[in-house]
Amino acid sequence: MFTAVPADVEPPPARPASPDTGAFLARLNTELLQRPGRLALAFLATVVAPAVVVQAGSIDAQPAADVRTEDGSDGSVPAPIPGDRATWLPLARQAAATCPGLSSAVLVAIGSVESSLGLQTGTSSAGAVGPMQFLPSTWEAYGADGDGDGVSDIMNPIDAVHGAARLLCANGGADPHQLHSALWNYNHSDDYVRQVIGLARFIPVGT
Repeated sequence: MFTAVPADVEPPPARPASPDTGAFLARLNTELLQRPGRLALAFLATVVAPAVVVQAGSIDAQPAADVRTEDGSDGSVPAPIPGDRATWLPLARQAAATCPGLSSAVLVAIGSVESSLGLQTGTSSAGAVGPMQFLPSTWEAYGADGDGDGVSDIMNPIDAVHGAARLLCANGGADPHQLHSALWNYNHSDDYVRQVIGLARFIPVGT
């Protein structure tokens, strides 16, 4: 269950910038090839030219404030299947509901960029680990017990997504106008922020 972050909790330590675009493309190559069309175009619009309109498919690159939000849902959700976006959406909606205004699409996009939705959960070169790639020191401050089993597990996707919602919420992620800043605090890279927001615009919410 989500609880407010105590006032004396220090901000998360700076995390090294994400790998370059080439490394990111390589990591998600298989997933994107399996998801042609709008998602792939959205990704390319984000990486190559986020400020322009992509005519193929009529995809517009919108400001971060246009990322959609929803109320989320209550109740328990099953553990998501690694790599299966459909099973991550209910979890993301549940976690987003703990921070009214936060977009569940953003949580799914973070999971996609960080670990291809749980397919790559090993320790990164920066020391981040798990499906949402938390630094252990950051997890100590923002880790959550999303499944209510009494344990806050950095490797558990339910806990990790709830932890991501908690971190974003503490950094203003519920306000669309502060979303860029909240994501930058999650991972100190403007390229990373653009990648997440670009993917989030084309992830359905409320379904």
